[in-house]
Amino acid sequence: MDPYDIDRYEKVHLWVGTNFESDAEYKKYFELDYSAELDEPAYKVCGFCKDLGIRWYDEDFIGIIPRSNKELTLDEILKESAIDPAELENVKAECENLGIKRANAIFWYSDGGVSVPHPYKANYNGLRYIGLFQGN
Repeated sequence: MDPYDIDRYEKVHLWVGTNFESDAEYKKYFELDYSAELDEPAYKVCGFCKDLGIRWYDEDFIGIIPRSNKELTLDEILKESAIDPAELENVKAECENLGIKRANAIFWYSDGGVSVPHPYKANYNGLRYIGLFQGN
C-alpha cells in the first residue's frame, strides 16, 4: 500500500467511547516524547502508539476532540467527528454492534498515516475502535 496515496487521507479511523479520567491522564495517552530521538532507547512510546504497534504518529493527522463532562447521545458526539455525513448511519450501526449507546469522547486519525492492527483492542484509552470511514 502506497503511504502517499492521497485517497487514503480522505478516510479516517474513528474511536468513540467514554473516559472520565483526569484531563492530564487522558491526554497523556496521546503524548509524544520530544525529549529523545525515535531510535534512542530512552524514547518513550505513547499509549496510542503502543496500542497501534507503532513508535510515533503525525500529530497533523489526528483529531482529539475535548471530552464532554457527561455522556452524550451518539448523534450529539458524532457531530464533532470528521466523518462524511453520509457515513453516520454506518458509524452508529457499528457503535450499536459494540454496545455503545452514549459517549463523551471521540478521536480520529487519517488513514494515510496509520494502520490499525486486527483483531482490535477492546479499549483505546476508554474508547472503542469503530472503523475506517470516508472523511468529510
